[in-house]
Amino acid sequence: MTQQSLAERVHATESQAKEALAVNDWTKYDGERVTGSNSSPVYLVLHGQLRWIPNPTTYTNLFASWDGIIVSDYLVDNIPRGPALTNGAVLAKGSSAATYLVTNGQKLWIPNPETFNKFAFNSNKVVTVPDVVIDFIPTGPNVG
Repeated sequence: MTQQSLAERVHATESQAKEALAVNDWTKYDGERVTGSNSSPVYLVLHGQLRWIPNPTTYTNLFASWDGIIVSDYLVDNIPRGPALTNGAVLAKGSSAATYLVTNGQKLWIPNPETFNKFAFNSNKVVTVPDVVIDFIPTGPNVG
């Protein structure tokens, strides 16, 4: 018996493959803060990935309260892990109304108040910095 590659064993149309992948579209949980029942790490679901919030200081830089964290072993066990949020990640803006989540060396634009609220970000924690600082930070994918 010879070994076959996965591509040789599985035959699916492009639409079937996309449909199968859509079942695991974790972006529907974007904005949720989750933890497992037997664990202390708290994660933010961002871009369909669990992003570990490394410490209480980073958490309070971003969120208004500890309320609303979902306890779900299913989500913690199944959503793929992305890079942790940077220690000290912040919400920042320049002189315009555009607000960003600054983490992992990138600014991620929060495109509207609905997205800001969906993520339960704390408007009192948005730091205003000179435009030159915002302009210098590389742009990453939008939040939401």
